[in-house]
Amino acid sequence: VCSGADEDPDDKNAPFRQRPFCKYKGHTADLLDLSWSKDDRYFLSGSLDGKLRLWNIPDKKVALWNEVDGQTKLITAANFCQNGKYAVIGTYDGRCIFYDTEILVTSNDSRIRLYDLRDLSLSMKYKGYVNSSSQIKASFSHDFSYLVSGSEDKYVYIWSTYHDLSRFTSVRRDRNDFWEGIKAHNAVVTSAIFAPNPSLMLCLDMQSEKSEGNDKGEDTEVLDAMSSGLYPASLF
Repeated sequence: VCSGADEDPDDKNAPFRQRPFCKYKGHTADLLDLSWSKDDRYFLSGSLDGKLRLWNIPDKKVALWNEVDGQTKLITAANFCQNGKYAVIGTYDGRCIFYDTEILVTSNDSRIRLYDLRDLSLSMKYKGYVNSSSQIKASFSHDFSYLVSGSEDKYVYIWSTYHDLSRFTSVRRDRNDFWEGIKAHNAVVTSAIFAPNPSLMLCLDMQSEKSEGNDKGEDTEVLDAMSSGLYPASLF
């Protein structure tokens, strides 16, 4: 990273200057796309060298990087989505690849922690479940709105990923003590996950119930016909 130490002779009120204010070096091929985070602390860079880099602007260094898999490692587009929770890239061979910028950590102090990988800061700490000696995995819902985890007390626990601050005026922004518990088993629950697409599952369930209802209706018609002797002898 290089910064302009000398005074810039250009007009400081102009939108662009002849000399750059700061230079970030790291890619080894042409850079085709950049994307700035909403808080102006980070930007993504995608390059034909096949590497995606997440730059920390205040620290003037790479916070995270990843390399595309496959034979064609040419990144042609890069962007943030869902307020920076994910990074998405497009490749020359037609792929769209999503990367998570946050990670969940469960530990034996009965806490679940959500870390921001961009600066390794603690985004949220969840409490309520019991985990003193087990390997228990927590996971997000498909839309990132909720968090679910098993527990040593035989329950499944669910939290909102973030507080609705309009409802709570005196809670800490980085602590979540509000949960729902469901008695699930007669032993330790080590894993719990949400359906990958609840609306699709509900649709299939409704179709299944409708099909079962039609089958029952047909069975009833058969029984009525049999009892009244309406069926031809060849069917029996």
